[in-house]
Amino acid sequence: MRRELLQVAALAAGALLIPLVFRYGGADRWFAGLFFDPASRAFPLRDDWWLSVPGHTSLKWVALGYWMACVTWGGRARRGALYMAVIVAVVLLLKYYSQYSCPWDLPEYGGSKPDAGRCLPAAHPLTGFAFFGLYLALRGGSRREAIATLVAAWLVGLAAGAIQMARGAHFASHVLWTAWLAWAVMLLLAALERPRP
Repeated sequence: MRRELLQVAALAAGALLIPLVFRYGGADRWFAGLFFDPASRAFPLRDDWWLSVPGHTSLKWVALGYWMACVTWGGRARRGALYMAVIVAVVLLLKYYSQYSCPWDLPEYGGSKPDAGRCLPAAHPLTGFAFFGLYLALRGGSRREAIATLVAAWLVGLAAGAIQMARGAHFASHVLWTAWLAWAVMLLLAALERPRP
């Protein structure tokens, strides 16, 4: 019970800190400024082959392939694939109805579609953060596999988010909101799977 309370408190703190520090505190603009070139009024790495093909498109296909393998393996892996699908569905649904635009759409970053929307939360970091669902399914079995999955989920999710930030596709807060949402959905799924007395 104490662990669950700590996780809920951490979620609440994240819900407060992400907008305060990143959106209103200026951290989003600071990180975007690292990759934006004011002279050309563009993100020079937007169409970089290494970031857009291996870092974006290929990474998506690898994650999808691993998800399909989990479905095929069955057992805990298949249950993890179901949890991953729920996490992805929630994030993509919220992204679809979001009114927040991507940095490269905003006039201050050379864009011309400030009302484009559909950019928060970020989808690409799901290539890592969706695997929180697999972690949830595995933690009842091998602790080593579960921890390795959790570490990989964080590393890949943050790396995928950094790639999109460098391209001008997302602010840092978009990436963190994806992690926050994925973790919140995982906790909800964990509560639903807990046996009732």
